[in-house]
Amino acid sequence: MDLNDIKLYLRVDHDEEDDLLLSLKRASENYLYNAGCIKNYENDLYRLAIKLLISHWYDNRGLIGSTDLINYSLESIIYQLRDTRIIDGEVDDK
Repeated sequence: MDLNDIKLYLRVDHDEEDDLLLSLKRASENYLYNAGCIKNYENDLYRLAIKLLISHWYDNRGLIGSTDLINYSLESIIYQLRDTRIIDGEVDDK
């Protein structure tokens, strides 16, 4: 997933926050890794989880905010991504 994919998802058409968006992408990858998910941009659920995290953090930059809306969707996706297994060196995400 490149910066253009992220900007398209967020409907951002300027370049002023490119560094922020890339930082949020790295943070979301780390978040999913720490949650036990394998980094796999071929998996649509992984890509969606990245986009959900970036979108949430981009829209809610303050310390105050509700995470209830993202928690349910993201938690469900993370459970499914955790079930991805590596068989003979290849990811089996069926």
